Amino acid sequence: MRREPRQAAYAASAFRQIVNMATMLTTGLRAACSSGRTEARRERARSLGAGVTVPAAPLSVRVATVPLVDTDEITLVHQGFPKAKYVRLRVDGGWLRRESRGSASGTPRQSAKDYGSPTEAAYALDKETRKRMNDGFVMLRDPADAAVGEPVLVAAAPNRCSSAALDVHPQGHTLVVGTTLKEAYGAEIHLIDVATGVRRLVHTEPAGERQTFLHAVRFHADGQGVVYALNGETRYLDLADGRSRTLASYEQWQTADFNPFCLQPSWDRARRRLLVFDAGNRVRVLDDAGEPLLDLDVAQRPECRAGALSPSGRLLALAFGMEPAHVEVWDVDTGRQVQRHRFPFPFPENRGSAGCGGVDVLDFDPTERYVIANGGFAEGPFSMALDTGALAWAVPDPHRTDRWGTCYAWAFSPDGTRLAVGERGTVVLRDPATGAEAPVPQLHTGTGRAYRVTYTDAGDLLVCGGDSGRIVVLRA
Repeated sequence: MRREPRQAAYAASAFRQIVNMATMLTTGLRAACSSGRTEARRERARSLGAGVTVPAAPLSVRVATVPLVDTDEITLVHQGFPKAKYVRLRVDGGWLRRESRGSASGTPRQSAKDYGSPTEAAYALDKETRKRMNDGFVMLRDPADAAVGEPVLVAAAPNRCSSAALDVHPQGHTLVVGTTLKEAYGAEIHLIDVATGVRRLVHTEPAGERQTFLHAVRFHADGQGVVYALNGETRYLDLADGRSRTLASYEQWQTADFNPFCLQPSWDRARRRLLVFDAGNRVRVLDDAGEPLLDLDVAQRPECRAGALSPSGRLLALAFGMEPAHVEVWDVDTGRQVQRHRFPFPFPENRGSAGCGGVDVLDFDPTERYVIANGGFAEGPFSMALDTGALAWAVPDPHRTDRWGTCYAWAFSPDGTRLAVGERGTVVLRDPATGAEAPVPQLHTGTGRAYRVTYTDAGDLLVCGGDSGRIVVLRA
């Protein structure tokens, strides 16, 4: 394996990424946050290749990059007890007033504290809301009473962790979230009931000598199992008996050149075909029984940085290299390569943006005639025509001319009429055909960098997660 040239490129890319990240820090940060700082280190590992231990920040340090809830009043509930517990928090001038009950009909206990100003009282409400959500309290709303774009569930990922490893059950009633434990030694997978917010631990990965990064969790089509990526392994967890089996496995720099911080397993729309990355620099597409439909050896290409199956599962797209990057498209059923294009970045390759020529995230549009991607440091999304390789559209940066807009994740609605783009603390709805912003207000999520955005199969709910650890389910 050709390591030295790649590692030198990663080091140079990481230096540019650090410089770029420094310019993006805002003065609104009130403290350093464990999940936010760990996510920044994870971003650096994406460029370096996670061959060394990534230091994790202390769990006791948190930050609010944006308010969790844009309100002066919130009611929280914890239904994980024999009798549900309720707490109502309300800003009244400079006072924060608290009312708690041991049941829906119980006698309320009231208290209040003067913080001197409405601003400080609002900060106190936000801080207590976060603390209680970390303890299992949630904000709930009946979907029938919620307007489009309003939350029906706001919760926190367990273990004060990022909520980037997140998915929703095909029927929309349950979330699955993967979390890492202290200093990323050990991991857990939890289910969260959307109607009640109650958590259930379904899998524990014990701490060992090496760190355990849980990169992704994805429900199976029948909802009875979860595919998850742990370091360089892709596993299937049977939710009925709790047993886990390995579908693909590699050790970075030992049995494959893949970077687990870049490449995660992914389904087609029906969740019947699964893309995995395996030892020997093999890229495989598995059928519903785990048997390979396509098996590619990519050892002789530049590093594979991203991959995706088309909605039908018929096509596979893979992005290789960083400066420049090219994309290959394969027919899964015939095993033939049908397209190969250099990705149409219009910016100089030596500009001061980390990995400026590389593809970070890859996807197909609903028509399967375009590839959608992120490039550089969370820049995009942008669209490339499959037949010509031409740039179809791109979302511009509102302030800078040497890069595209900021984007961490996106999802197409099941009917293909909306493109939900995760930014920092917000989700923007766009036209999938042009990338133009839809004439509707941005959706405020409080998720920090929205690394996970996904719709339910019915399209009625939009689920968002990010590095703040917040999980937000919005009515779509």
